[in-house]
Amino acid sequence: MTTSASVSCLSRAPRPDARLRLFCFHHAGGGASFFSSWDRRVPSDVDVLPVQLPGREARYREPRYQDAGEVVDALGRDLAPCLDAGPWAAYGHSMGALLSFALAAARLRVGGRGPDALFLGAYAAPHCTPTLPPPDRYEDGELARLLVDFGGLDPRFLGRADWLRVLLPILRDDLRICASHQRAGLPDPDDERARLPLTVEAFAGTDDPLVDPAAVRAWGRYVHRFRLTPVPGGHFFPREAPDAFFDRLNRSLARLLAEPGAPPGAPG
Repeated sequence: MTTSASVSCLSRAPRPDARLRLFCFHHAGGGASFFSSWDRRVPSDVDVLPVQLPGREARYREPRYQDAGEVVDALGRDLAPCLDAGPWAAYGHSMGALLSFALAAARLRVGGRGPDALFLGAYAAPHCTPTLPPPDRYEDGELARLLVDFGGLDPRFLGRADWLRVLLPILRDDLRICASHQRAGLPDPDDERARLPLTVEAFAGTDDPLVDPAAVRAWGRYVHRFRLTPVPGGHFFPREAPDAFFDRLNRSLARLLAEPGAPPGAPG
């Protein structure tokens, strides 16, 4: 289904005094509330701006996306004023990693201001074995149990059919976005000349049952500067081991603040 994003994709207006805006893109089946505590955990000069896709939480009445190209095009249009206004970075978790990277690539194609850094969490590079399952592989009960297995659903909700009737269609549409990554305008990982002039730091949970760290490292084939940072925890390590994750993220953010435009860390 085609829909139109709007500036309501930001949960609040940007802070004019911030030195760096950090746009945050949520995982499949999730929402902007995943980042609700982040503004208290990052340096005060960083403005955390969670991006809310339609069809969930405060935007639950709006039609959802199912195509990666469509959602990236809409985000590029509607976030452009904020992205052009000053230094920015992005963190994308799982599906959000795909969307944030594709958005940065789209910005560069049209001559827009690119990010000072991209932080990608818990997602294999698109040419690798997919991080998430195809949208229609599992029946509802199987899909719900899979969510429990990798920490995306509290097991108490397995018996809540009313709740699952709301969650699972959102998740399936998000899985369709992930499965359509070929339409998101990503560079060819086999062509070194197509590598983007971006700095990427990718985070991989050491106990993530869904993502092989080698597949996360493969993001390095898309960009000029890359670093892989292992962190404790499973697929949702920012929630499972927040102290360790924010310790590493904040070191990179501090380097960006100290030296605007500099890589957040040594390539790895």
